[in-house]
Amino acid sequence: MATRLRETGPDRDEKPEFELVPTELDDMTHAEALALYRDAEANIRFSKGLQWRTVGGTVALFALLVSSVYFVRGDPAYARVVAFLTIVLSCGAIYSLSIHQSWQKTERQKVRRIVENLSNLSRDVYSLKSRIEANVHRYILLAFMIVTIVMMNYVAFTLLERFFRKG
Repeated sequence: MATRLRETGPDRDEKPEFELVPTELDDMTHAEALALYRDAEANIRFSKGLQWRTVGGTVALFALLVSSVYFVRGDPAYARVVAFLTIVLSCGAIYSLSIHQSWQKTERQKVRRIVENLSNLSRDVYSLKSRIEANVHRYILLAFMIVTIVMMNYVAFTLLERFFRKG
């Protein structure tokens, strides 16, 4: 059973009517698909939050580690250990960001698969932002996160470098 919807806008009399074609899923399967859709979207938001907390936590740990070197009066051996720890921490944080990005990709694939089986209105609304545009935005943010960690590691290393010469 198709329903006709009018598209809104200033020239609404000139626009063709949109024929709504509902999903062919039965009620139970439709409810299951919506539950899976909500779960996948919640997982994506959770993973994005973890990415930003990873960046913030890494920067905070850099600050604590560098401050600890100043607290122990710049012991050269300790400064070298802290410098090594910041590099290890950077590598771990970037790996974590990559894992979360991969998780988001998997969840997006689930969403696309679910939307394919919903009404044509759902598919139309979901396709408003192109996949290429969404991927460009997503990977620009990922690159920004990685660059932030690398730059903060550089700042930490620069602050510690003066203690290396004491030994």
